[in-house]
Amino acid sequence: MRKRSRLFIYEHGVCEEKIPDSIAVEGLAMFKSMLSFSRYYDLVSYIRPEFSGMFPFPTESSFRECLESADAALIVAPENDLTLFKLIREVERAGVENLGSSSRAVEIASDKWKTYRKLKGTVSVPETSLKKLSCDYVVKPRVSCGGEGIRRGGEVPEGFIAQELIEGKSVSVSLHVGEDIEVLSVNEQILNGFEYRGAVVPGEWRDDVVEEAVNAASAIKGLNGYVGVDLVVADVPYVIEVNTRLTTPSVAFELAYGMSYADMHHRISAGEELKITPLRRVMLTKGRGEGYVSFNGHSIILKTI
Repeated sequence: MRKRSRLFIYEHGVCEEKIPDSIAVEGLAMFKSMLSFSRYYDLVSYIRPEFSGMFPFPTESSFRECLESADAALIVAPENDLTLFKLIREVERAGVENLGSSSRAVEIASDKWKTYRKLKGTVSVPETSLKKLSCDYVVKPRVSCGGEGIRRGGEVPEGFIAQELIEGKSVSVSLHVGEDIEVLSVNEQILNGFEYRGAVVPGEWRDDVVEEAVNAASAIKGLNGYVGVDLVVADVPYVIEVNTRLTTPSVAFELAYGMSYADMHHRISAGEELKITPLRRVMLTKGRGEGYVSFNGHSIILKTI
């Protein structure tokens, strides 16, 4: 029997950094969905002590130890403090196959100012500046995730950008980038102000939304594997962010399409035709009570609609 490759799966809040329970539960859901890679790999990982019993991995290990025992790695981590970039760079230096984007692509996509400069002229993007704008605008940290630290107008401190406020429908497009770019799902975003609260998978969209997302992914060299593109659809779709890691809607793929991201990745890697047919629409939300995953009263809830 052919020996299976070993895949290191890593989600930063589950494996390494203690974060508030209301945020950790989102990482737990992502990590749980990554377990479906066990259909194709022997999995390697470690978890924080508070999650022992939830997953079949030790609490006494480290990022470096898991890398040394793995053939490939799939890393999910926040962009804050360039954490994702630093971890991907470790994977590359260890000579382990990276199922995600290159560290160079991650560095660009993690920084909203660098992303704007890379995408401007290729896709529709909101006007963005390191200074105040004359139109309605929001102020964002250059490096952040999940809608953290965003406010309307005012001063633009060092490390922040001003970005034109686009009113419209918020969507995300889940892509798989390789020799070709495959569209996996288009998702409606559920927001509370600027804070991400969930998604509807699949959502409703216009054809130009997918076209802009693909064009955005094509503009950043080194993107690979799962890429999520956030857009606001107004008169035209405006690209807001490019995420170089698994995003939360992927948790709902298996229920919505009958295929997890692991299944999709495997078919693409094997050169098989990827036929994605929606079986049902799924609403993914953060809440309380029992859900897809639950921890200390917080849950990620998947509901068919």
